[in-house]
Amino acid sequence: MNTDKHGWGIRFVIGVALWLMAIGVAGAATPVPGGKWSFVFTDKLGQPDRPIRIYTYRPRQCDSKCPIQFVMHGVKRNASDYRDNWELIADRYGLLIIAPEFLEKYWPRAEAYNLGDVAGSDNPEKWAYSAIEHIFDEMRDGQKDYRIFGHSAGGQFVQRFMLFRPDNRSSIAIAANPGWYMMPAWPPDKAQDKYPYSTAGSRVGEAQLRQALTRRFVVLLGESDVDSEDPNLNNTDGAKKQGANRVERGENFFFAASGAAAALGVKMAWEMSLVPGTAHEAGPMGRAAAEQFYTVPKR
Repeated sequence: MNTDKHGWGIRFVIGVALWLMAIGVAGAATPVPGGKWSFVFTDKLGQPDRPIRIYTYRPRQCDSKCPIQFVMHGVKRNASDYRDNWELIADRYGLLIIAPEFLEKYWPRAEAYNLGDVAGSDNPEKWAYSAIEHIFDEMRDGQKDYRIFGHSAGGQFVQRFMLFRPDNRSSIAIAANPGWYMMPAWPPDKAQDKYPYSTAGSRVGEAQLRQALTRRFVVLLGESDVDSEDPNLNNTDGAKKQGANRVERGENFFFAASGAAAALGVKMAWEMSLVPGTAHEAGPMGRAAAEQFYTVPKR
């Protein structure tokens, strides 16, 4: 008798769970708990042998359905610091912070992180950029889209992410202070340099470029980020052609995108903004991004 009762109870719980999933109210596979937290994500759809630790923060006033904000770290691969930088921003704007950490051990050098490991596979699902979509599916609780911000190397990641995966589900993408760019080039034979310095010769074709240019994307530049001798600044010949410093390169990137949009007959949705009195600083750039492009929710 007890076995039957327990069996009925189990079948009832399973039935309710299936019903909730059917009507679209099932929770996240990995929900974001309150406060600070981290876990290791295994990307079964992408690179399962390359674990990604995810650092999160959920404010006290936020339930599991608050807007999701991805924060992409820089060259130091210090995702926990970037998560911490966004704690007060999350409190103010009501955001769930998700900061993935692409460790050098598994995603070596700029080729695997900044450049998305695109050269390593013909399958887009294997690219580092696609891991963002996979993490979103793992952690969303009914959210249809997300926001993404990256600074420095993380800004490079976001910039190329928008071009290589323009089908992503971001509602706004912000690339802050990238050191160099993949310039949008159309027609490709007019490009000053080929990939990785431009889309010419890359996997970004006309269809991807058209779609990318219509997505909401912001190039956010610290007005004082003009140190051309910064040891972390790419000063190869191809990068130098884009400008002497990060501000010049960002402006030239935006102008190149405007020219490509005009050549393609596309109404460009991209924006560029300068942050006064700010250099190569992740914290202030994150705060400026939120102040300019987010609104404080009503209590």
